[in-house]
Formats: sequence, structure tokens, C-alpha cells
Amino acid sequence: MNILVVDDSKIVRRVLNNTMQRYFKAPAWPTLNVFEAEDGVLAMKEMQKQPIDIILLDWNMPNMNGEEVVEAVRANKEWNKTRIVMATTEGSKESVLKMIKKGANGYMVKPFNEEAIFKTMDTIIARMPKP
Repeated sequence: MNILVVDDSKIVRRVLNNTMQRYFKAPAWPTLNVFEAEDGVLAMKEMQKQPIDIILLDWNMPNMNGEEVVEAVRANKEWNKTRIVMATTEGSKESVLKMIKKGANGYMVKPFNEEAIFKTMDTIIARMPKP
């Protein structure tokens, strides 16, 4: 399982990275790689290096925001199986619907706790296509 955490906050990236380590613990998930990027431009570079299964994505970032990342990922046929979970402060109904329509698969509003993250991940994993 390859996870990409994209957020301009180093603290949020660390929290999500550590939470993914606990969620995807062995033996159920023998291999886990968590990659980090501080903005959408660096996220696109990570996407080109290796296949990414799930992106945890902030919306408000410099250089390339989360909305632009969703659009770029969904425009690339090679990345169509990548699951995108928005992890953002943008929690209005309009914001959620906008990103779901653009291709996000899940949504978490900051501040979130481990229980909320695990619940979201359970939903995303259950809906992922089987290899």
C-alpha cells in the first residue's frame, strides 16, 4: 500500500503519516509506504515516481492547491484507481460536493481525530477495486 500525504503543514503531514502507520499495521498490510509532499507540485512529482493507492490531500496549499491536484489526478488515465481523500478545513456542504464531483473519494474536515481517520479509511479501503 502506497499512501501520499499532501499538506503544507509539516505537523499535519506527521500526524497523518503516524496514523497511517497505525492503521495499516502488519500482518494485515505487510508493506506500507507513506510519502509526503508539502504542496500539489511536489505531490505530482511523487505520483510520477511510484504508483500511489491513496492520497490524503489538503485543499489550501501554495503552488498547486488540492482542487488542482484532484483535477490533475483524474485527468491522468494511469492514476484512475488512486483514491483521494480530502483532509481539509473546507467543510461546507458546497465544498464537499464540489470535490466529490471533481473526483475525491472521501472527505475529512480538520480538526480530525484518529477514530475519524480510521473510519474514513475503512470506507475507502472497502470501496477500492480488488487487485
